[in-house]
Amino acid sequence: MTNPRQHAHDDHDDHDDHDHYLIPFILIFTFAIVEAVGSWYTGSLALLSDAGHMFTDVTALGLAWLAGILSKKPKVARHHSGVSYVELAVSIFNAITMLGVIAYVVFEAIARFKTPHIVQGAGLTIIATLGLIVNLIVAKQLHHQAVHHAETLNNRAAFLHVIGDLLGSIAAVAAGVVIYFTGWMLIDPILSLLISLLLLVFTLNLIRDIWRTMHGKATKYHH
Repeated sequence: MTNPRQHAHDDHDDHDDHDHYLIPFILIFTFAIVEAVGSWYTGSLALLSDAGHMFTDVTALGLAWLAGILSKKPKVARHHSGVSYVELAVSIFNAITMLGVIAYVVFEAIARFKTPHIVQGAGLTIIATLGLIVNLIVAKQLHHQAVHHAETLNNRAAFLHVIGDLLGSIAAVAAGVVIYFTGWMLIDPILSLLISLLLLVFTLNLIRDIWRTMHGKATKYHH
């Protein structure tokens, strides 16, 4: 017989799990709009790439929230590794969108080496610093989710997006400071390329773990 208190506790945990995605979703969505407008105002590619990462985060976190709900349903189809197909699909989608963002930023950065754009250093620094604070809050929230609950491919994929944003914000802040004090505009596409390279490494690692999970190889992210 099910213990009512245990059942209530489980419901509370499920609700808490969902909140761990909902709060970051609201924060990221709000600031993604701020950074998108800010990138247009300042002319910064680093800020534009960070805004792009944030918009993919909105999708990633929304899908992670949905996958978290569906994966708890007893009738949800699961891979033989124990991971639900919903979670696998979301993780794959996240990896693909990250690759798309990386490709776009690299393309734009190369174009800016040929034709440098004027970037407003002060505005870039202020907006990027605020974005960095938001990303730190969200990263802490998702890290708490991974530490206090089972870390899954779904959690890791969402966390990967936020780490990408965090790196993007750091690069944008650095670009803003350099441009403000030196006027060297090429730092903007240079740092954008650097962050894209780091994101590529993280994304390829995620793809490797997805591959291993789909082929039944043991990883620490299995249920």
